[in-house]
Amino acid sequence: MNQPKYKLSILLLFIVLLIILPACNSSTVAGTEGKADAKDAKAKFTVSVANMGLSNLHVIKEKGWLEEELAKIGADVEWSNHPAGPPINEGLASKRIDLAVLGEGAILSGINNKLDVKLVSLLSNGLYGVNYLIVPANSDIKEIADLKGKKIGVQLGTSHHVFLLKALKTADLQLDDVKAVNLVITDAQPAFQTGQLDAWVTADPFAQIELNKNGAKLIASGESLDVVSPTFYIARGAFAKEHPEAVEIFLKVIDRALQLEKENHEEFITLAAKNSGRDRALIETFASNAKYENNPPSEEILKQLQDSADILTDLGYLTEKLDIKPYVDNTYIEGIRK
Repeated sequence: MNQPKYKLSILLLFIVLLIILPACNSSTVAGTEGKADAKDAKAKFTVSVANMGLSNLHVIKEKGWLEEELAKIGADVEWSNHPAGPPINEGLASKRIDLAVLGEGAILSGINNKLDVKLVSLLSNGLYGVNYLIVPANSDIKEIADLKGKKIGVQLGTSHHVFLLKALKTADLQLDDVKAVNLVITDAQPAFQTGQLDAWVTADPFAQIELNKNGAKLIASGESLDVVSPTFYIARGAFAKEHPEAVEIFLKVIDRALQLEKENHEEFITLAAKNSGRDRALIETFASNAKYENNPPSEEILKQLQDSADILTDLGYLTEKLDIKPYVDNTYIEGIRK
């Protein structure tokens, strides 16, 4: 064997290995780090929460409870405020909203439009504080029958829309018998105050402003007509499936807010007023009228929601007959009760 050539080959092989091995190790480490970074990036996400003026959510936001708990699973929180359900439906459809509160009208409208939504807990049966049919202080309207031919402000596709249909039905009237003016609350309030509307269907705290401060008169309410209008905590379906732990955390902090209201009502009202920017006395009235909960909906509540769906379908406001049960998912609320 030619020893010089053999030694030279060994030397060259050794040099090549010195060059290649660190590169391979570096590549392996870089690849591992890349995968770790990708995993970390995937783990972090943002939860978009929409509030429709709910005192509970104002308190939760002011306390920072949701941010605190979601941070434990690598999530941030993004809050938004909305005066009614339709814009929340739009946010759900475009995946800009993950968790929210919706009333029956917006829920049924969303389902009718194939919205990916799950009803994860009952907020309220809506008998109190949700629906008021009011008229100006100087109005000669005394009862529902007097509304025939009158201009009524109501946002179509909301719980107020459903309530108005049910209220009119008690006087053998239909929506065609009145002049329904489709207005969001922020537009309906000045229209009502300036006499452009003969009546208005609204909710607290707006109803209390008109009744207690401006002398408006109450013609009917959910309580007076015994008409429930269930409101739910809802989740975007795909979001709930991907992040069930975030939905459960959301419901847990709602329980926490309900507990605070029971144990320290004054602090609860103060926090809600501060975060909402509304008058404290108004928030007090609103909170007293509302009967908030956080529970699986009863069969009776679901029947009421189904009845509303059937009414809207019969009248042509929904394009097809709906079955609401597939949209109810008690997994999350029952999960935190174990």
